[in-house]
Amino acid sequence: MQIYYSNMGPAFEKVVQDAVNDVQPVADSGVAISVVKDKQLCFAAGLGYRDRASAQAVDAETSFAIGSATKAFTSMVISMLVEEGGVDLNVPVTQYLPDFKVKDATAAAQMTLEDILSHRTGLPRHDALWYLGPFTRDQLFYRLQYLTPVAGAFRNAFLYNNLMYTVAGDVVETLLGLSFEDVVQTRILDALGMATTSFSLGDLTGRLDYAKGYLKQADIPLKDFHNIGPAGEINSTVLDMTKWVQLFLNKGVGPDGSALISAANLEKMYTGLTNTGSGTQYALGWFVGQIQGKPLVFHQGDADGNSAYVSFMPDDGLGVVALTNQHCTKDLIGKWPDQVATRIYEYLLTGAVAKKLRLPPRLAHHEAIGRLRAVTAPSPAAGPPPPSTAIADFTGLFSDPGYGDISVTRSGPNLQLSYYGLSWPLQRVTDLTFYFQLHAFATDFKVPVVFHKAGSGEVAALGIPFEPTVALITFEKR
Repeated sequence: MQIYYSNMGPAFEKVVQDAVNDVQPVADSGVAISVVKDKQLCFAAGLGYRDRASAQAVDAETSFAIGSATKAFTSMVISMLVEEGGVDLNVPVTQYLPDFKVKDATAAAQMTLEDILSHRTGLPRHDALWYLGPFTRDQLFYRLQYLTPVAGAFRNAFLYNNLMYTVAGDVVETLLGLSFEDVVQTRILDALGMATTSFSLGDLTGRLDYAKGYLKQADIPLKDFHNIGPAGEINSTVLDMTKWVQLFLNKGVGPDGSALISAANLEKMYTGLTNTGSGTQYALGWFVGQIQGKPLVFHQGDADGNSAYVSFMPDDGLGVVALTNQHCTKDLIGKWPDQVATRIYEYLLTGAVAKKLRLPPRLAHHEAIGRLRAVTAPSPAAGPPPPSTAIADFTGLFSDPGYGDISVTRSGPNLQLSYYGLSWPLQRVTDLTFYFQLHAFATDFKVPVVFHKAGSGEVAALGIPFEPTVALITFEKR
């Protein structure tokens, strides 16, 4: 363990070391940890490797992608504009973005920034669109109107959504005439002295001290999240993120004593608005739960190859940040790096680690944290009858107004599915059902492709379950 700063003594340092050793996915997993007590930094250290091949260690100044922990920065900028009178959280978004459209007519007319920032828009994730496609933010904004919502979910259900957070960023850019990144930089990062926090993959890898991504010992390529920037593009260090947490613990007062935002508007950011169904509420860019009857405010971040846990207890002056370079797979959700923070909070609150404290859970369902659901294609029955549709009949260009174009071509005796520069061989299961192996979000998925015929008997469309909470995305043959 490389300790940058500690005034907590050897007993606490052992708590941190033991917590990491107990729950890390693989030996020497890279993790940087900072702890705030009485609103002051009391501990910061790095453990494990930021680069396993060269055995370069993580320290408190190592940069990581923080993924969805970015969302609180977006909500902060919006909250600042609310305080200045330039934004109202409870008027239709179309007041600021007249071109804003979603498929649900009621949601399109009534949706507010509060709906967007608290994930009650009725639109499920549709993460495949931004992750696999080549679309820019403007193009994604245009395509929102064609994405299938969950029926009756507008303002009635928690549906975590990265795409909708980019709409909040669009409001910022439209009102201020500056890029979202420039606004965050000047209003938050510069004001807090967060000098090593950045926005792009190039910014991250351009630093000498950055964490490469891993799934256990395997390298995971890092990804640029610019096209959903306000939802997940920020990179940072635990020292910088400590300054961010301290802003909340100090009720909006920055390090120079000036108020960046009023206590009332700041507290609105972590006042629960939407029940997540997993024992927590979602506020404006933060999850809110309870520890021993006291509020815990937190957010995870899951980027390809990196994961983060950012948290604070506003009534107790406590905060814990854990940034890691281990990809948070399904079996690690709620464990890494969350349980490291759990042990630390238990020690801070009780003076010992009995492993009895439980932090509020992240989300109720794994697929709600940024992955595609692994849909298993039906297995071929023993001795299936010969397919009645010739391979050549499936070829062509298929389109959906939201997801764009997919082409199906011949590859020898087989078929190939292509989507904007990505290609996968199709494996036949039944006459009209195929599947392909998709690697996305550092995870492998077996994805069905179901072809449909017109009344004339010709192949007319194909369906793919890119969004697991709604019907197949249907691409019509052109």
